[in-house]
Amino acid sequence: MKKFLSFLIGSALVGGAFAQGAFFEYTPYVGAFAPQPATPWTSGWTNFDPMAATYGTPTVTVTSDISANTTWTASNVYLLDDQFIYVKNGATLTIEAGTVIRGTGKATLIIERGSKIMAQGTASNPIVFTSAAPAGQRDYGDWGGVVLCGAARHNLPAGPNAIAEGGIGDANAGKGVHGGNNDDDNSGVLSYVRIEFAGISLTPASNSEVNGLSMYSVGRQTKIDHIQVSYSGDDSYEWFGGAVDCKYLVAFRGWDDDFDTDNGFRGRIQFAASIRDSRVADQSGSNGFESDNDANGTTNTPKTAPVFSNVTIIGPSWTGNPDVIHADYKRALHIRRNSSTSVYNSIFTGYTDAGLLFDSRRTVANYCTGTLNFSGNILAGNNGDFKLAANSDTLCITTGAAMATALLAISNDTLATSNEVNLVDPFGNTNANPDLRPAAGSPAATGSVFDFVSEFFSNEESSNEVAFDVYPNPATDVLNISLNGISSVQIMDITGKTVVSVANVAGNVYSLNVNDLSKGAYVVRVSSNGSVHTAKFIKN
Repeated sequence: MKKFLSFLIGSALVGGAFAQGAFFEYTPYVGAFAPQPATPWTSGWTNFDPMAATYGTPTVTVTSDISANTTWTASNVYLLDDQFIYVKNGATLTIEAGTVIRGTGKATLIIERGSKIMAQGTASNPIVFTSAAPAGQRDYGDWGGVVLCGAARHNLPAGPNAIAEGGIGDANAGKGVHGGNNDDDNSGVLSYVRIEFAGISLTPASNSEVNGLSMYSVGRQTKIDHIQVSYSGDDSYEWFGGAVDCKYLVAFRGWDDDFDTDNGFRGRIQFAASIRDSRVADQSGSNGFESDNDANGTTNTPKTAPVFSNVTIIGPSWTGNPDVIHADYKRALHIRRNSSTSVYNSIFTGYTDAGLLFDSRRTVANYCTGTLNFSGNILAGNNGDFKLAANSDTLCITTGAAMATALLAISNDTLATSNEVNLVDPFGNTNANPDLRPAAGSPAATGSVFDFVSEFFSNEESSNEVAFDVYPNPATDVLNISLNGISSVQIMDITGKTVVSVANVAGNVYSLNVNDLSKGAYVVRVSSNGSVHTAKFIKN
């Protein structure tokens, strides 16, 4: 049954969230890393002890905005000294591999809408943004961070006049402005880049921080991969709208959230890892994932609906941890405020309030209607793996127990302790050489949900073009299915049991009586012209 459900979910992904071009790579394993002895993708360019790293003395102090094409070279060390530096007027800032940029105070590098950064490091020669403080004296929030502003869509009321947080944005001066209608916008390249000791609150207002890497309405032609954000004084990564795709991200010992998605972000992320220091957390509550459609959980569009696959989150709790866990640690994933974030093939360990929290009626509705998906994941050592907030009643799941039953039926798994995931060496608040690869015998070595559906991925684009509709959804008496050349229809309940099966259907629209079905979530499976299409629907 589990294999069938994995196939079913995989098929649904191809018709939905995963059918978006050749971005996601197959892995038979769960989590961010292939099992040992495979070489981890962090090898060579990351640094898990930046407190002790030796960096050169600054030779060039950047004192003014960049409004013409400029190159920073590896032969210099650049200082951003307590001020905002804007790359503007369509200029491109090129940073050579191996260049070091150091910062103080509120120093923040902002790539304006229409301008670009071309920061292409290498595995042996990464680009490093870091603190100007000497080794041993660096701390969270020693400087601001890196900010990208693009012209992709978001769901903020200000539209193309939206501005970045933290005092960076000034619509009247045309600074820090983001948004537009071009999801294919290009803000340049960030590749093999480390960002260390950034992330600060810049104004007294709430939600007025700069993160390690902040992405505002960044378009999908931007290239972001092989990034390590370490010791960020706020979130490690935050996306505000946009559609940029990212791969190979590391969040190391951040203060607040590791991966924060808001305001209509719709990008795809594969291969991401987070390791926390159990002694450090934010008063707002520190999470692995935090996701909102917007600050008030409205129905504004585009909706926040990123897709994550192959993520490993190492939370603060593990067997043998000698340190007190900070009281402000919360959840591995906090999906709230009408978000439709989907997560596959990932590992979430050691959070003290919950593994996965669905928060708000609209968020649960997104799960029930299939726009929020969660499968192929391992949750281990969390204080309650699946939870619903008090305001999440009604619809297809009404309790944490019902949520657990539903999610465990679609290839998710739970383990009692973080250590049972059996990774090579992931734990330790002072571990300078963490290894998140599955060890021999790890349950994460197999079990991904898309390793049964390779035939679909070879034809993703055409699958995405099929006109397939199921309506009304939710349905009360009759469910209409619209698809050219329908030959058969099946309906499965959440356990995978077939509850309705109709053969020898001929036509392009089929009306199915669902009056006798119990209330809840179902999957309809439709055969047409030799292909199979699936969709989730709710029976009222």
